[in-house]
Amino acid sequence: MNETMKIANSPMMWILSILIVANVIIQSIIFYRLAKKHVGNTNLLKREEVKKAFKIGAIGTIGPAFAVFAVAMALIAQIGGPITLARVGIIGSASFEMISAQIGSAGTAGTPEFMPNMLATAAWVMTLGGAGWLIVVFFATKHIDKLQETIKKTNPLTIAYMSVFAPFIIFFTLGYKEVINKGILKKQMDLAPMAALIVGAVTVVIINKIVEKNSSKKWLKEWSMGFAVISAMIVGSIIR
Repeated sequence: MNETMKIANSPMMWILSILIVANVIIQSIIFYRLAKKHVGNTNLLKREEVKKAFKIGAIGTIGPAFAVFAVAMALIAQIGGPITLARVGIIGSASFEMISAQIGSAGTAGTPEFMPNMLATAAWVMTLGGAGWLIVVFFATKHIDKLQETIKKTNPLTIAYMSVFAPFIIFFTLGYKEVINKGILKKQMDLAPMAALIVGAVTVVIINKIVEKNSSKKWLKEWSMGFAVISAMIVGSIIR
């Protein structure tokens, strides 16, 4: 395993991973500039609205980033820092990458049996496994935009309802799977997922109530997701 981790953390691996992440950063900058130009040409949003949207989007990534960081630390111990940086920097799902690494290495990642050929296989499985998301985005984004325009013409309120309920359904589904598969259905029931889900939901409700009573604390609402994720992680870790 020592030989494998030397390869995984070698300078060349760091160079390659940094190049991959740099490519993502460049793409993000290009996308931001195109979006900014489009807004300027169409007057779709006011400058204040653009700043607010950018601020909320940036803040909304902080909470989930803590969860990803926690899992990524364990992944670094299994396959090294460079591959973890490259994979999480592109896809952002450390838990998926950890599962892929274990499958690709036949369960040897992080163990003395973890050989260089297993590292290569794990990297391929992680790359091919995450490619599906990138392919779907590449081919489906344009068609989704056309579908959105069609729905707007048919019933403009549909998009508004979807933007409200879709995130709720997605997070509820993910949370439900965690509670059922990793908690209730285990032979020895683990209450940590259920407690984390409840605490996260209660945190958001409490923040909304505080903002309703005191409008000067609106900034709390922008950070609600971050507070919910962090509080859920703390409670889940304590109970586990």
